[in-house]
Amino acid sequence: MTGKRSTLLDLRPIKGGTISFGGIGKGKITGIGKIGIPSIASIDNVVYVEGLKYNLLSIGQFCNSGYIVSFKKDKYVVR
Repeated sequence: MTGKRSTLLDLRPIKGGTISFGGIGKGKITGIGKIGIPSIASIDNVVYVEGLKYNLLSIGQFCNSGYIVSFKKDKYVVR
């Protein structure tokens, strides 16, 4: 999920309800799209949440899209 509308490609409006931000507020889900670089790489079904200040993509989303995620002590690599 993301709160930056400009990062989403093919944003489609949806009536998706709300999410809770760790007990300090709620955000409204208003759209769904994909995030990435057109015709090179993307992650589908990323929801747009009004008020969210960070991009929250799960490792599962990357793996389900065919990417390999590796972790080291001080970095990560997505291939």
